[in-house]
Amino acid sequence: MTAPTPARRRPLLRELHIFGLDHLDPLILAALADQRPLLLIGAHGTAKSELLNRLAQALSLSHRHYNASLISFDDLLGYPVPNARRDGLEYLRTPVDLWDAESVFLDEISRCRPEHQNKLFSIIHERRVQGLPLERLRYCWSAMNPPVSLDGEETEGETYHGSLPLDPALADRFAWVVEIPAFEDLGPEDRTEIIAHGGETPAAWPDLHALIESVRDRMRATDPALKDWIEKYVNGLVAPLRDAGLSMSGRRAVILARNVRTVQAVCEILGHDTAPGDVAYLTLKWSLPQRAQGRAVPEHRLAAAHREAAKAAGEPQSGVWARLRSERDPVKRLALALRHEALNRIELSQLAADAWAGLTVGERYVLARNVLPALREDRLTAAALETLMEPLGKVLAFTEEDLHRISIPRSRAREWDRLLAAIQNLRRRQDPDGVALGNLLYTLFVVEEAHFDPEALIERDRQWRALFRPCTDEAAA
Repeated sequence: MTAPTPARRRPLLRELHIFGLDHLDPLILAALADQRPLLLIGAHGTAKSELLNRLAQALSLSHRHYNASLISFDDLLGYPVPNARRDGLEYLRTPVDLWDAESVFLDEISRCRPEHQNKLFSIIHERRVQGLPLERLRYCWSAMNPPVSLDGEETEGETYHGSLPLDPALADRFAWVVEIPAFEDLGPEDRTEIIAHGGETPAAWPDLHALIESVRDRMRATDPALKDWIEKYVNGLVAPLRDAGLSMSGRRAVILARNVRTVQAVCEILGHDTAPGDVAYLTLKWSLPQRAQGRAVPEHRLAAAHREAAKAAGEPQSGVWARLRSERDPVKRLALALRHEALNRIELSQLAADAWAGLTVGERYVLARNVLPALREDRLTAAALETLMEPLGKVLAFTEEDLHRISIPRSRAREWDRLLAAIQNLRRRQDPDGVALGNLLYTLFVVEEAHFDPEALIERDRQWRALFRPCTDEAAA
């Protein structure tokens, strides 16, 4: 029997007072549900340690936090002494040894000596130490600063010369390799939340146990057709990733397939309206070990590999194109498409052209005004972009003129009065965007000499602003 889905009142990590990382909610919950090793990479002061330690508190785990650069094996095992028979060793227990730990956090793993990395290898991968099983250990977490680049590329921000790339075999043992954004890369609202509340402990912890059980139940009920698609998708990644210099091992392929299934289940439990293709891309982005090895993972190459693999696997029944085809309104279809990274420029431009074709002149102006702020870089072809920019170019030219002499035929006097009344209403609402919308309406009347209902266009603008707002927020971020 499937456990009921817990009500989600706010993003998961915000409930831990970790702000600005809402986009990582599915990945963190997936790592908790599948109990496989998680590595966080980020600059100092980005709350990596705080995040992992708070997860342990929320789950009431017997938790150990070690600095891997300073650790000795006596810290992990206790002090070795001869046993009573004098034929072997036993360990004198300490309050901080590993034997009863349910979670272990190996901080600064990129700063420990290679011989120590080799000893930590079995803890992370096998949950064993010196060949002995750690019976209670469920979670192995690590964190590190961005390593020195092996590609010889200049990195933005500070360089951590003491943070060395992980051995490829060790990096490949982490199922999740997730980058934490720098404070300056967060939005102003998130920065304000961190400044105001970042150091505070939550008044109550979220019920992570219930969430984890719900995810596991959902995974057990994975649609066989979706599982088959995921396997084809991962198989389809092998060649394009190799060509992009991001080869993956057989182990990594198994890990990635499992990760996609887990994140899909998490998104369903959290109520995220995310298509399988988008889940696959999100998972691929944070399931590759190369970042921990000091190697760049170019976004455009990763997106190209994803598109090729998704195309080779065919479209899952609930894939993005199936969802787009089910939406009859071309403008809504375009807004939905803008939220999916998997679509290439030509596909997205065709959807923009389809939306454009069925609109009046006034609606085209309103569409352009709402679509352009929602665009991320390089998402449309040059021709599609020029089409959208042309109306706003006319508005700009109109507003830059110091003086307008408008001659209105008697037949359009009533239309002019309605336009003036509508613009006056915009002023009364004190909408900060009302001036721009008023200039757009003036341009339609004076430059285009279009016939339109100004109040209807204002209402259409309100609807489309709400429709494209999520895309605009993502583009701004």
